[in-house]
Amino acid sequence: MIQFNSVFINVMKFCPDCRTEYTDEARVCADCSAMLIGTLPAPDPMDTCDVCGGDMGLDSDYCPRCGTLYAADQYSCTRHPLHISTGVCIVCQQLFCDECLTRKGVYHLCPDHALVEISEGWALVHTSPDYMEAEIVRGKLESHGITTNPRNTGNIATLADGFIDNALGRTIFKYPLKIFVPVEQYFDAMEVIAHREPEEGNGDA
Repeated sequence: MIQFNSVFINVMKFCPDCRTEYTDEARVCADCSAMLIGTLPAPDPMDTCDVCGGDMGLDSDYCPRCGTLYAADQYSCTRHPLHISTGVCIVCQQLFCDECLTRKGVYHLCPDHALVEISEGWALVHTSPDYMEAEIVRGKLESHGITTNPRNTGNIATLADGFIDNALGRTIFKYPLKIFVPVEQYFDAMEVIAHREPEEGNGDA
C-alpha cells in the first residue's frame, strides 16, 4: 500500500501461476505458493480447433483435446511406419493412421486406448458399485495431486423406487460410481490405482 497525502492506494499484485489477484500485503500466493508479481504477462495466444472447438496454441501441430492433426508435415504412424498418421491418440499422445485410430465422437483413440471412456476432456479410470471403495480411490488420487471428477454420485433411491443405495442396488440398476480424471493425468492415475507411484513423463508426446 502506498500513501499520498494521507490517501492510501492498494498496490495490486498477482500470482504468475493461477493469476489470482491480491490487494493486501501478501507476498506469496495462498494456493500456488508462488511469489506474487506486480504485472501479469500477457496470456499465450490461442487458436481454436475446427473440430471440437477446444483451445490450442497457435503453433500446435494437433489439438490436445480431440487429437485432430494440424501439422503441415507428414508423420509416420506409430504402429505402421509406412502409413501416414492422420490423428493423435488423446490418451497416449502418439501419432496413428486411419487403420489404427478409433473415433468416439470428436476424440481420436489408438487401439490400446480405444476402450477408455472419454467425456469432455475427462477419462474414466475407475468404476465401482461400492461408494466407500470409490471414495477411497478418489481420496488416494487427490492425495497424489490428481484432479478427480466423480459421477453417478446421486442416491439411486431417489432414481428408482424400491432400490437401496448399496453395491447390490447400483449393480442391479446399472448405475456404478465412476471416477474421471483429466485425460492428461490418465497414466498417473492408473499408476496410483495400481499402488505404484506415478512416473514423470508418462503419456508425453
